[in-house]
Amino acid sequence: MRRLLIAAVLTTMSCSSVLAQQVDYSKLVIKTTDLGHGVYLLNWQGGDSLFLVGDDGVLLVDTSVAQMGVKIKAAIARVSTKPIKLVINTHAHADHFGANELMAQGGAVIIGHDALRERMAKGQYLASFNQTIPPSPPAALPTVTYADAMTIHFGGETVELVHVPGAHTDNDTLVRFKRANVIHASGTIGGNGGYPFFDMSSGGSLTGTIAAEEKMLSLSDDKTRIVADEGDPASTADLKASRDALVMIKARVQRLIDEGKSEAEAIAAKPTQDLDARWAPRGGFLSGDVITRMAYQSLKGVSPPAK
Repeated sequence: MRRLLIAAVLTTMSCSSVLAQQVDYSKLVIKTTDLGHGVYLLNWQGGDSLFLVGDDGVLLVDTSVAQMGVKIKAAIARVSTKPIKLVINTHAHADHFGANELMAQGGAVIIGHDALRERMAKGQYLASFNQTIPPSPPAALPTVTYADAMTIHFGGETVELVHVPGAHTDNDTLVRFKRANVIHASGTIGGNGGYPFFDMSSGGSLTGTIAAEEKMLSLSDDKTRIVADEGDPASTADLKASRDALVMIKARVQRLIDEGKSEAEAIAAKPTQDLDARWAPRGGFLSGDVITRMAYQSLKGVSPPAK
């Protein structure tokens, strides 16, 4: 949930139109990468999905926005003509479940966390993006949900679903392909090597994001591929570096809070200055100032505005 909504973020910071309204989806090209053991990465400007090919069908992780559904199905069909049997939604941002209904019409069973179904059914307002996500139609909702963990045996692969609370959102699912040694991180690591975004409107937090990254480290070895919202897979070393950076940010911003600094004073102190060269790529919306603001609000327990 990054490039497709970057302008919505900028709207809250300055002024811009919503990029999602400007995207020409007909021109987006999906790159397919074989990660081994029947697992494939689908990558395009603005998103990532994974799929697993089994003997009887396909398991898909995340369906993107509605406009990408046909493209995703076509990309999968170039690898396998088997039907999409299962869909896993990693979290309830619209660029991860938007094409659910199309997949369900083809017979796919949709799976997600309990809180994901609840947010999809009710709709939600994302303050950081000034975006209202309307309630999803019944056909798009998960018909199978879980609370803490779930294991799926599919196509000779063991697929582990692990809920990490209060991270990118309150409904994140880490999806681990055990044999292929691949983990979809939901939004709990930053796409394209940047800072991760924790959406406080959706129950996310800095502390929970750190815990999610630590959970992934506990499930990883030096050959694990970590898939973010977008971009090429990260390594375990990348994941550890992200976790270490977030731990430093948390400690530095907490110290400023303990010193009685206001949000503006904390931002002016530039606590991420030595980290930004790596974690705040040019053109990315998560600058050092933005991550400091987010960290300050998260640690102070500031509630996002409700529309």
